[in-house]
Amino acid sequence: MPVWMYILTIICVVISYMTMGIYYLWMYFMAFFPKVQYCEELEYKEDEMDIHFFVVIPCLNEEGVIVNTVRNTLDSKMKNLRIIVIDDDSEDETVARLTEAFGDEIFSVDSSTPFRPEFCNKKLTLIKRYKPDAQKGKGRSLNVAYWWIRNVAEHEGLKLSRCIMAITDADSFVNRRVFERTAVIMHTDPTVGMVQTRVRIGTFTRDRFLPLFQDIEFFTYINNMQNVCEYIGTVSAAGNGQFNRMSAIDPEEPWTDCLLEDFDFSLRLLLKGWRTRLLQEDRVFQQGVLTYGSFLRQRSRWSQGGLQCLTYWNEVKNSRYLSTYGKIYAVFFMILPIITLLAAFSQVISWFIFIYFLSTKQSILFSWFTLFPTWELVVVFGLITLFVFAPGLMYAVMYYKDTKENLLVCILAGIFQPIYNLLQVPAVLIAVWRQMTGKTNWVKTEHHEEVGRRIKHR
Repeated sequence: MPVWMYILTIICVVISYMTMGIYYLWMYFMAFFPKVQYCEELEYKEDEMDIHFFVVIPCLNEEGVIVNTVRNTLDSKMKNLRIIVIDDDSEDETVARLTEAFGDEIFSVDSSTPFRPEFCNKKLTLIKRYKPDAQKGKGRSLNVAYWWIRNVAEHEGLKLSRCIMAITDADSFVNRRVFERTAVIMHTDPTVGMVQTRVRIGTFTRDRFLPLFQDIEFFTYINNMQNVCEYIGTVSAAGNGQFNRMSAIDPEEPWTDCLLEDFDFSLRLLLKGWRTRLLQEDRVFQQGVLTYGSFLRQRSRWSQGGLQCLTYWNEVKNSRYLSTYGKIYAVFFMILPIITLLAAFSQVISWFIFIYFLSTKQSILFSWFTLFPTWELVVVFGLITLFVFAPGLMYAVMYYKDTKENLLVCILAGIFQPIYNLLQVPAVLIAVWRQMTGKTNWVKTEHHEEVGRRIKHR
């Protein structure tokens, strides 16, 4: 065998052990932290907690879901709650659906129109953006909403510290308890700049395996990750179900063009000394991604956004607000796509070398195996199998305990978790390629209209 292949084999083995070791240690580490919960014993007192909620719903081609989302939010009957829908020059019937459904209840205005005091009178506002300014990322729409809220607060004499800019997706379902518990947190702790609630995939799409894996990922794995962040002070926004104190938002640059705008936003809050909190006692529901193509586009955008956040490396390293553990986590999250890429590269090369050895009959594996008794080989194989499948099964069981979903389905999902992890590898490759070639356009996640139990594609 050529010398270069020996060297390459050793390099791949080292990379595999390092990257897979980091992954499995992190999975087990997160699972055993006690859950931080702090809202169950705190009572929401509507008259005493003068909190104003401005629910912002960025919208692009959401005709199938936007009306139900707006209606659900209005039905919460929260005091001092207003909804701002930002339409990003939709090419479908989004605006028409909203106008038809809410009629005189909705106030419609172009984003280029100067603010006037009479704009404050409606509980539901539709702000329409148009090209060439539109369709340049979620952050641009959120900036328009931010300044709208600032103008409303100034006109009505509201304190920005008592105004909450809530961000939900166009396919979301949020119940009243989420608003009440967020109000309790913001009222009792003025140092909190952002609250992120737990996220679940709704029942409409959860009966399919790909969305089920996403639900386990969001509701259990990511929630455990956020729970660890509660201890080290680095809870990150997830975009959907994100509640921001207006006085904490930087007026010079509320949101950037980062493709992972939620993490970028929360990281900048942390670097300025604000606290970020996780609301585990309740959750916001959203649709799952149904097709692998849409899944790849979504995850490649998230991965590329993480790479873009590497520009904060020095600020994180020198921060006087982040703890040592908080800095380690922030850097780990930003380089996670790189770790995934290294792991995938080492695996592919390892497979190539393994196939080469077998095809050229140069493999020493079989001669090695004959040196050990069969029972020892069986034990080693069993340990390797347990090492590969245990994390997925562990989180599947935790998910079952939290949700009481079908136990057999949860176990099957746990068994296939390694395959789900591999499905995300191409997204990282796409993200790295896009970042290297300077492609930073926003790739939107597709949502579907709910018609009974069927999906109507638009």
